[in-house]
Amino acid sequence: MNLGPFTQPARLTAPARRYGVLAGTAALLFLTVGVAACGSGSPDSASAPATTGGASPTVSSTSEAGSGGSGSGGQPVDAAPAVASAGPAVGSSQWPQLTWYTAQEHGAAKNAPARISRRTSDGSWQVVREGRPGNGTAAGQIAVAPDGRRAAWVEASAKRLVISDFAGTNQRAVPTQGQQTCDPSWLDSDRVLFGLGREKDWTVIVVNADGTGRKVVATRQASCPTVSGGWIAQFTDRAVDVRDERGGLRTISPRIPSDLVVDGVAGVSRDGRSLVISTHVPNAGECGCGWRFRTYRVDATSGKATELTPLERAWSEPTGHGQAVEAVALADGGLVVQVNTATPADDAPAYRLVRYGVDGRVQASATVPAGQPWGGLLG
Repeated sequence: MNLGPFTQPARLTAPARRYGVLAGTAALLFLTVGVAACGSGSPDSASAPATTGGASPTVSSTSEAGSGGSGSGGQPVDAAPAVASAGPAVGSSQWPQLTWYTAQEHGAAKNAPARISRRTSDGSWQVVREGRPGNGTAAGQIAVAPDGRRAAWVEASAKRLVISDFAGTNQRAVPTQGQQTCDPSWLDSDRVLFGLGREKDWTVIVVNADGTGRKVVATRQASCPTVSGGWIAQFTDRAVDVRDERGGLRTISPRIPSDLVVDGVAGVSRDGRSLVISTHVPNAGECGCGWRFRTYRVDATSGKATELTPLERAWSEPTGHGQAVEAVALADGGLVVQVNTATPADDAPAYRLVRYGVDGRVQASATVPAGQPWGGLLG
């Protein structure tokens, strides 16, 4: 989803999200120090994903299922990554195929390009694509398509939305008439979502990757949207609105402890039956470096929330570590979650990927590709 953590710089009122990139200087959202009390209340017992409620959105996808492996011989691979619903057999802790985006490094000695990497069956990462989308012209995040083939960004000088291939060439411009713009995100690998307007009055628009087919999805929205699994999500402290591109809207009220607030939507399953949210106990200074982040998988029909076990035992205290940034739902009911092991006081994120079972317990964790720390899980 292009959905809201502190690990990516915010633009306007939009929650900075997901694999959309991450301006190289990467100013953190919270710079002061504060401490939040630990949340109270026990999570619900784990259960299997809901089998009713929520229809799958209409999503145009070029993905193919897979459970590991990548192109051979170290050569660039243009085949699309596995879809989010693909994965190992039920009850297995095996990792699915994963695709990672690493942002371009600006000002570095080698000025390293942006990269798309795939996780191979032996657990290593193979670079399958390189490019320079945006190449320093982006006003905010660079959003990368789920299949890694394209990128989109708002150009700082011309104030227009630009869509290109991952190399940064074959650019298409979408005029924005100089209006304030939410950072773009990809509804699927062929369509880009963005917002025009001003704070608390956004118009949400989707266009095709070639700039055609402009369609208004929603008007008078209070916040910029985030996207996951083909769904469009917006959240308040205690509720999440999820809609499809046809405008069908559901409001989900997660059954989380009363002292918690929602701080991000990390992922929505493709069938729309569950979502993953990040929460914390608020504090007066609203400094995330002293928060206890708590992550829940939520049944979209009942609101029942199953807490995901922290990767580190120490994160059960308000340390500011462990915010869930991105989540991919697997066919066996498990999850792969991108977790930031750093805090908002750190200069850059430190990501790990965590494999969760259907019971919400950690099965395994894995490192992300080395190099530029700004990036994210595409699927």
